Amino acid sequence: MKQFVPAQTSAGTSRLRSVFEKLSTEVVERARLASMKPLQRLPQTALEVGITSDDKLIDFPKRPKWNYGMTKEQLEQNEKDEFEKWLNDIYERYGDHVQETSDGEQEELSWFEHNLEVWRQLWRVLEISDIILIIVDIRHPVLHLPTTLYRYVTEELGRKVVCVFNKIDLVAEKTVYAWRKYFEEVYPELHIATFSCFPRDENLIDDTSTYVLKTRLKRPRKRGYRATGVRDVLIACKDVHLDKQGVTVDWNTLIKNYDDESELPVDGTHLEDINDSDDDSETGSMDGLDDEFSGILNVTDHEVTPHKDYVTIGLVGHPNVGKSSLINSIMGRTVVSASRTPGHTKHFQTIHLTGNVRLCDSPGLVFPSLLPKPLQILSGMYPIAQVQEPYSTIQYLAERIPLEKILRLSPPDGDKNHSWSAWDICEEFAKDRGFYTAKAARPDVYRAANTLLRLSNDGRILLSFKPPGFFTTTKYELMKLREIEAQENEEDETEDESSDDESEEDDGAPVKITNIFEALENA
Repeated sequence: MKQFVPAQTSAGTSRLRSVFEKLSTEVVERARLASMKPLQRLPQTALEVGITSDDKLIDFPKRPKWNYGMTKEQLEQNEKDEFEKWLNDIYERYGDHVQETSDGEQEELSWFEHNLEVWRQLWRVLEISDIILIIVDIRHPVLHLPTTLYRYVTEELGRKVVCVFNKIDLVAEKTVYAWRKYFEEVYPELHIATFSCFPRDENLIDDTSTYVLKTRLKRPRKRGYRATGVRDVLIACKDVHLDKQGVTVDWNTLIKNYDDESELPVDGTHLEDINDSDDDSETGSMDGLDDEFSGILNVTDHEVTPHKDYVTIGLVGHPNVGKSSLINSIMGRTVVSASRTPGHTKHFQTIHLTGNVRLCDSPGLVFPSLLPKPLQILSGMYPIAQVQEPYSTIQYLAERIPLEKILRLSPPDGDKNHSWSAWDICEEFAKDRGFYTAKAARPDVYRAANTLLRLSNDGRILLSFKPPGFFTTTKYELMKLREIEAQENEEDETEDESSDDESEEDDGAPVKITNIFEALENA
């Protein structure tokens, strides 16, 4: 059974590091052998995912209640005891949980944050913030927005919540639209915005076709950085209608600062190897930073609530969802650095946006859940450098997308009908890239597998999940059509109101059909 894990820091620094459990040698070898078996290709519907049912939700640790009579030492010991109890309870209930889903996936307890200090950072950010921005990767937004977090923030803390779909340049517009509609259904208190560090390809219609997946692999590592969506994020913050006595935010003026022309590359950089991940999270420029709340980490006798003179926007999210890149784009300069490596976390800091609006960054941490561990690696929530066994993750990927076709690999025996395995793909990719071991000069399969994982994490190999019904129904297409018709009707009514009252409706005018979508549904 896992026990409490104390705070971990980098050697010679005070920077926090995330802590995860490690796999046993037996588990690693068993997975390696399994990857040599022929792949079982799954239908497109395997990419449809929804929120986890309540009976499978795992709660996250909350800050225990305290009173003014407690000393700092008593408070910290109480937090440690409650956290250890929570951690041990999870392993007692789910430590041996391995269940096969209807899609044949091995659902088990995920890797998750074991470091109490990192959770303490989250608690403080949630407590001092008026608006919570939850940043999610559009490739699997359900995974990155824990239902338990949403309920805690909206129901217990009573905070306003905005969900930011990040990295939307990686998927088609219809994927973004479908996820937006799905989230509006399941999370009614949620406001939604979209963001990307890079411009979208307006010609991208189907992000699941093999042709599109092949061309994406050729995308250069270095791309022109031009953030889009800062305006959308600020509009969403305005639309939560935060009513805070004594604080008036001029949202309209703030939003005007981010028109299309002003969303310029950070620090004027037009071509930079920028990865819209985060969580190396060292502070770059100190301009605009404020350590006013650093004392909250050493709570003594002051209750923590949002500051009465400011609107504080707290940013929360898993590692590698792009929090730091969003902050830098909002500020128009590098305020926090970004890294491909998840789990390198920091103490939160506040960053002034205006005289009475500030951002509060939190460390990227992983919430516990029941899911296939390969999915967790592909989603960027686990450091690839620490992946002990990458082959099962390659298998998970290749079962859902035609990986050998995307990589343009030739079958090892020259047989076009060859039954590919994950091991075959890694071995042939190693040969194609010239990856060989130093001593025996054999294909370096491990290095090849890790390279494929990195290509997947940065989007050059795309695994994009969809909401329920995306492939099997016309639900989202009908929603889009209804919106288009409603917009056209609104524009027509506006034109009618602004025109002179010259005459009544012409009897010979064509009749406009307004119930076409009802007819489609009933057809």
